[in-house]
Amino acid sequence: MQPTPATEREVFEPKFEPLLKAGVHFGYARTRRHPRMRPFIAGVKSNMEIFQLDKVWDHLELALAYVEQLGRDKHPMLWVGSKPAAAPLVKTAALSLGHPYVTTRWLGGMLTNHKIIRDRINYWQDLLSKQKSGELQKYTKHEQLRIQREIDRLTRDFDGVANLNGIPKAMFVIDAGEEGIAVAEAKVKNVPIIALINSDCDPASVTYPILGNDNASKSINFIINKVTEAYRKGLAEAHE
Repeated sequence: MQPTPATEREVFEPKFEPLLKAGVHFGYARTRRHPRMRPFIAGVKSNMEIFQLDKVWDHLELALAYVEQLGRDKHPMLWVGSKPAAAPLVKTAALSLGHPYVTTRWLGGMLTNHKIIRDRINYWQDLLSKQKSGELQKYTKHEQLRIQREIDRLTRDFDGVANLNGIPKAMFVIDAGEEGIAVAEAKVKNVPIIALINSDCDPASVTYPILGNDNASKSINFIINKVTEAYRKGLAEAHE
């Protein structure tokens, strides 16, 4: 007999309703489940595992409390999320807070070799400055085309991290498995990681795991809004 998807307390606890409406409780099929996720699974519905809402809520509260403290300390986070359902939401949230973000491919060495990355960012910004001033007009059309292609490539790679001037105090990630290189580099540099992770991820791989659906835009948007609100709350307290 399969366990029920949620306990009676979970179904009728009012605070869990937003999680249910956003579909945060949906995991993947059992065959994809990471072994360390077993204690957080309540049951199966339509071949999809269902998270225990009380444990989702508890982990979410811990993560939000930490994010709120980051806001009070005025420490920006590095936001990371490149999957299609996450990228535009991550970018919008990060821009609203003035935080750096990565929504395309993670460049190896972003954290572990930050000086070289910073040099490349400075080079890109110098090209943009020369383009704006008209200094690039002295080159032939062929050379200008080559430089424009390079500017476009560098803009794609660095536009979100132009204001990343050192190792961030924290990193917020959508899908730690998908962003494995970013997570690995953060660990090397002892950067705390807050991450929305589905049932296929190892909850021990990040500092503050937020258990839930990291594949659907509605669930991702719900969690991102919660994180953004928590940071703004801490920031408001700091200003007071």
